[in-house]
Amino acid sequence: MLLILIGVVGLIYPEITLKRTKTVRLGPVNIEEPKKQVYTISPYVAAGIMAGGVVLIYLGIKK
Repeated sequence: MLLILIGVVGLIYPEITLKRTKTVRLGPVNIEEPKKQVYTISPYVAAGIMAGGVVLIYLGIKK
């Protein structure tokens, strides 16, 4: 079920953005540098994850 949920979320939101702040201390002065990282999930990967979840559920029910 978790794989299917991850696959659906990957299809709905293909880009995940993480925002981080890096703090550099130079003596009494603190400098903050915001960093933005964008991760892109391919629709083929998301569909493959979903298909893997469906196959695992099918195999579990079949036994």
